[in-house]
Amino acid sequence: MKRTKLFRFVIFLSGFLFLLSGCASLEQARSLYNQGKEREALQMAAKYLDDGDPAVRLEAVELISEIGGNEAAKLLMPVLDDEDAEVQIAAVNAIGNIKYVKAAKKLVAMSISTDDDVFEAVAGAIRNIGDPATQLLVKRYNTAGSTKEKNAYKRAMFEVGPSVAAAIAKSLKGKSFFENRANFELLIEFKNPMVGEWLLDELENEEVADMVVEALVKLGNNAINPTLNRLRSVARKDGYVDLKERLIKTLGELKAKKAVSTLERMTRDKSERVSNAAEFSLRKIRGF
Repeated sequence: MKRTKLFRFVIFLSGFLFLLSGCASLEQARSLYNQGKEREALQMAAKYLDDGDPAVRLEAVELISEIGGNEAAKLLMPVLDDEDAEVQIAAVNAIGNIKYVKAAKKLVAMSISTDDDVFEAVAGAIRNIGDPATQLLVKRYNTAGSTKEKNAYKRAMFEVGPSVAAAIAKSLKGKSFFENRANFELLIEFKNPMVGEWLLDELENEEVADMVVEALVKLGNNAINPTLNRLRSVARKDGYVDLKERLIKTLGELKAKKAVSTLERMTRDKSERVSNAAEFSLRKIRGF
């Protein structure tokens, strides 16, 4: 009986000392970092990224994250597959904060294969990296081979948030009405004023202008302020007839009462098309 207790104690003590050894070495790494020796600190901390104890791995990730930079992010890439969720999340967050573009492909793949807290962290990292990651996410959505896969990417896009809408808007060019229909519907689902801003950027594109107007109208109240502000920005400028006409039409379809004074001024525009459009939209808003 005494031997059994002694044996257990020895195992416990060995594990405890092993843990302390890891922590002590990481403290040395932190000391190097505090001395401005970042490269040496990274190299020392990296040795503990595959430590058997998740607590040690987590501490190593946190230190590497604190040091930051592309070299740190590169070291953390293998940790994205860590079996411990807390360690994995810490690595994802660090790579996102560093905005490590080379991680975009891996993160987008993870966005449809992870759940819960890891999923939220991956979405946040994609959001932080920005265009390279969001554009890839949209591309994967558009080329998905099955409905299940497409829905998984769609879920990821909504978790990332409205910044994905910019990537969707950029993907519209050069495609037919029917090819773009699903993407316009997706944009509308974001229900965010920023979506209106990104849609408006495409309003001068003849290929998709009619769809943009339709999408802005479906966006509802979230589209009123961006559309009105865009109209005001060009109202006193010569030209821009097509753009003015589309903006005015959109405000009329939205029945935007706050646009009445601006539209009244537009009835005196030099272009007959613009003035007629303003009068028509005013009738729609007023109901007579």
